[in-house]
Amino acid sequence: MNSLVRAVTAGGAAVALALAAGCGGGTVADPGSEETSSANSGPISVATAKGDVTLDEPATKVVSLEWSYTEELLALGVTPVGAADSEAYAEWVTAPGAQLPDDVTDVGSRQEPSIEKIKALDPDLIVSDVDRLTANFDQLNEIAPVVAFDPTEKPQLETMKTNFTELAEAVGKEGKAEEVLGELDSKVDEVTSTLDEAGESGGTFALAQGYTAEGAPGIRMFTSDTMAASLLESAGLENGWDGKPDSWGMTTVGVEGLTKVDSGASFLYVALKSDDPFTSVLKDNAAWQDLSFVKQDDVAALDPGTWLFGGPLSAMQLLDETAKAYSA
Repeated sequence: MNSLVRAVTAGGAAVALALAAGCGGGTVADPGSEETSSANSGPISVATAKGDVTLDEPATKVVSLEWSYTEELLALGVTPVGAADSEAYAEWVTAPGAQLPDDVTDVGSRQEPSIEKIKALDPDLIVSDVDRLTANFDQLNEIAPVVAFDPTEKPQLETMKTNFTELAEAVGKEGKAEEVLGELDSKVDEVTSTLDEAGESGGTFALAQGYTAEGAPGIRMFTSDTMAASLLESAGLENGWDGKPDSWGMTTVGVEGLTKVDSGASFLYVALKSDDPFTSVLKDNAAWQDLSFVKQDDVAALDPGTWLFGGPLSAMQLLDETAKAYSA
């Protein structure tokens, strides 16, 4: 599980989170479809973290260098011709509709993708997290136009929706983006009603991502600055963690830091089954056993493949997993 060093951030603390944290021809709408035809009527301008990128027509062969955009392309009905860290993606991103076909070319790691493999695919668009492009943007931009997004801009939930819409513009899938975001809004309403019916509306949560590094537990707590926590708040829950956020809105703590979780909060977490500190190294830990939510048996492991930094599909999975935890 040493691959999670920057499953979230390119320049963040090097905590080895097991996140390392995935075809041939890409697909978009049928060229004769109404959506693609209207998109082809003129140049396309895509707003990115590095300024506007102009495309003569919707991209049809896309390489994705970040999991969230791999997921978003699939949500739009577009299969990338290449994707970074595809094997780990399959483990960490399991939302319905986010499965990556086996024949998609793996172009290497997200942080150091293979320029040769990407060039061989002859893409007409490359999409990535802007932080990952500090070393190779120019090389990639010589291959194809690059759209680089910043997922950490506040408010992160709205930023995710905006970036998803811009990506849809780049591939001629604006209508599909509206449809998917409408489904997300409906999911928020659905889960809000489910929580209300369960008598949990206004309940308090603490959301965490757990991992081990050299045998020691590491815990990332999600403040209200994060997309994931603000999403749960939109469904009527209250965040019971207000620690000092990093650039991604998270607070990395050890088990002792969990004493700062609000009393009465339900502890929700994501961790790989093969690297779950809460059921392994912390299981018999006295400090863990003394936490109020542990004593009250108010700990819920969400689906390990619930990607807390993803797009609309992962967001809907997080909502479903949370509703399930509160209804159990």
